[in-house]
Amino acid sequence: MTSRKTPLGPCIEQLPQSDATFVTDHLALAAFLVSRGYEPTLVPTQSSKILFSFSATPPLNAAVVAYSNGSAQVEPTAYNTARVHLRKQMDALKGGIR
Repeated sequence: MTSRKTPLGPCIEQLPQSDATFVTDHLALAAFLVSRGYEPTLVPTQSSKILFSFSATPPLNAAVVAYSNGSAQVEPTAYNTARVHLRKQMDALKGGIR
């Protein structure tokens, strides 16, 4: 499965403890990263969006760039498993089931 080619506009922010994080609200990107072994913290927002927060590391940043420019590849089964896993976590945070 190849990645989409539209810009994502994710952000890198600096936390008080100087731990860099990568935050996105894009399920497809988050599922891609999870399928590559990265684990996010899910953060609910007041607007009922769920944000995916990852520890920003050089390998994670490289994976995001590869995803954004369309060169990233992942096995469809791994991607779907990661997407379903994230959806279940999202539903649990929102208090319902999908």
